[in-house]
Amino acid sequence: MAVIIVDPAQFSKKTAKMLKSGGKAEGAARQARTIIQDLADSGRLDPIVARKLTTNGEARMENCWKFNLAGGHRLVLAKHEGDFVFLFLGTHDETDTWIKNNTGIKLDVSGGEIIPGTASGPSDSRGAPDESDMSTTLGPSSDDDDYYDRPLHELIDQNMLREIFRGLCDAPGLKVRNESPG
Repeated sequence: MAVIIVDPAQFSKKTAKMLKSGGKAEGAARQARTIIQDLADSGRLDPIVARKLTTNGEARMENCWKFNLAGGHRLVLAKHEGDFVFLFLGTHDETDTWIKNNTGIKLDVSGGEIIPGTASGPSDSRGAPDESDMSTTLGPSSDDDDYYDRPLHELIDQNMLREIFRGLCDAPGLKVRNESPG
């Protein structure tokens, strides 16, 4: 099993740009590097790192998951023929656009860069995780850092809607309240 970055030139360019810009983008780039190296070192996602996975995964691409990074950035990972393949790093919107433009593509990892594990890491004794490892390691996360991916109805309740649309709710002749007759 290998850890591969599919488009190393694009990934390196994007990482350098994020590191140079500083702030949350720099933090996201550092998180991405750490996740990739941890996976290369151990052959499986550490439970702490796995908590960074988005709750809903990525249904638009087969065997694909996204990581929540600082400032709403995302790192896209796929499992391909037993290998972990990193596909994209970018903002939430950039990632969404990239996934829309690449839905249904056949992965070609021949031009990718294989990330070696560190010599001192447990990579020498690792075995390929079986499918049960994948379901627990790359399953939904309980992390609340998936703000952009959560459905709106989970974030806004009826009271908030009434506050936002106060003029409509209080308009004469409109009966929109869920109040029982007194």
